[in-house]
Amino acid sequence: MKKSVWLFLGMTMFLPAGSVKTETINAPAMKEAQAAMVSGDYEKAYAKYRRAAENEKNPLAQFSLGLFYQNGWGRAMDKVAACQWFEKSAQGGIPTGQHLAGICLEEGVHRPTDPAAATVWYQKAAEGGHYLSYCHLGNLLMTGNGVAKDPEKALALCHPAALQGSVPAQIWMGQFYLQGDPSVRSIPEAYRWFAAAARKQAPEALYHLGMIMQQSTLEGHTAEKSRHMFEQAAALKYIPAYFQAGKHFYLAQPDPETGQLSAEHLAKAYLWLSVAIQRSQYPEEIAAAKMILQQILTIMPETWLAGLDQKIIQHLQP
Repeated sequence: MKKSVWLFLGMTMFLPAGSVKTETINAPAMKEAQAAMVSGDYEKAYAKYRRAAENEKNPLAQFSLGLFYQNGWGRAMDKVAACQWFEKSAQGGIPTGQHLAGICLEEGVHRPTDPAAATVWYQKAAEGGHYLSYCHLGNLLMTGNGVAKDPEKALALCHPAALQGSVPAQIWMGQFYLQGDPSVRSIPEAYRWFAAAARKQAPEALYHLGMIMQQSTLEGHTAEKSRHMFEQAAALKYIPAYFQAGKHFYLAQPDPETGQLSAEHLAKAYLWLSVAIQRSQYPEEIAAAKMILQQILTIMPETWLAGLDQKIIQHLQP
């Protein structure tokens, strides 16, 4: 079964319990569309969902069409069209659609940016069982974007979902404590929540742990541990971690016997900096990576290049 089909089933099967009426799910057109989706026939599935969305105003079909446009299943990705369908499904009471409609309005995708309207959809989604929406609502409260600023309430709203093990909620909590309002910032608390998400191999959490370790004075933090966090995040293809991993391997402690970087650290610095040059979206970072790479090439044996370049190609494959 195609990866996109698994993604679709994950998005639809794990809608909050009781959030979708049985007749909405079991409508004949929906069953036919689901069967076509499972078989990988995107065009047939899309046509069935479209018919149910337009003729029957089926909100789950409307939500499904949003996923088609969001993920580019059998057609070009179209964020505006995706948001338009998500908003229709939100109006039909689909909690996940309400959550995504909130994101669309917060980011101003298909309508002008409207954080106040986004809060309404986040609240409805959360009340419908999409508890991560409380964290998005908390972010608006943390910044005072479209609502009265209330950092303590922001933490209180997101905390239950994080406590129940939601990785995105744990990352939100880490970000609140790391970058939120000064009145609630706490490096130890940020570290605690990122560590919880990192135990589940969340690359963003691993990256933030690396950043905290290199910048803070918390007991037990070492350059080696920070480097390890960046490397794990980079291995999971988290783009911001590439440059940090490469830079930290280049700046690693030299071998005491030779006064030079170990072969392992030199090779890893070359690998991650090369990937950073290809994937980073920041010109300053790309320029810095190129400068370090030039220095690496003056000391790294040329015979290593073919093997390392092949590893880079393998890593960058989808």
